[in-house]
Amino acid sequence: MGFYTFNKKLIDHEGLNFLKLLGTGSGDGFSFIPDFSNYIIISAWKNESFREKFLKENKIINEIISNSSKRVELKIDPYNFKGTWNGKNPFQNDSSYKNGQMAVITRARVKLKKLFNFLISTSIAAKSIKTHEGAEYYKGIGELPIIEQATLSIWKTEEKMKSYAYSNENHLKIINKARKNKWYSEELFVRANIINIREYI
Repeated sequence: MGFYTFNKKLIDHEGLNFLKLLGTGSGDGFSFIPDFSNYIIISAWKNESFREKFLKENKIINEIISNSSKRVELKIDPYNFKGTWNGKNPFQNDSSYKNGQMAVITRARVKLKKLFNFLISTSIAAKSIKTHEGAEYYKGIGELPIIEQATLSIWKTEEKMKSYAYSNENHLKIINKARKNKWYSEELFVRANIINIREYI
């Protein structure tokens, strides 16, 4: 996936505003050990027709798809976003929460001096997410192991997500530690309505 990221045939596709090809970590939360069975692509488009054309015509994305045993497509409608990803925020959008299933994307560039403290703390919180009521999916993802980290989680409702984010002791400890110890050189937080989830086998 790292090789594809630097391939101009993929990056420069017409109508593409943003693209990240990401690996995932094994087990709970962030990990030095990759999960070679799961990969995630995050993209933003000028409109739906450009995305559909990309899926039909782009040779590289079709190579990725043909080598996959299953593909899950998650289409989102961002409504709350703060921060940047490589200097920009591709999730800016005029919308609001629609009172249904929603997704959260968090992303951070971890400072090298803070890596050990970051890993120890986040592994505890990741386990607590999976057991929290209303959490339907959670996965640690990233561009580079440990340094360029992100998470994707899916929740039954925003209320369930907030219950975890603002009342879970382990999660609150991480937030406080991150602010106090200045773990990140860049970070991004996004909430989004889920328009649909489609599974292709």
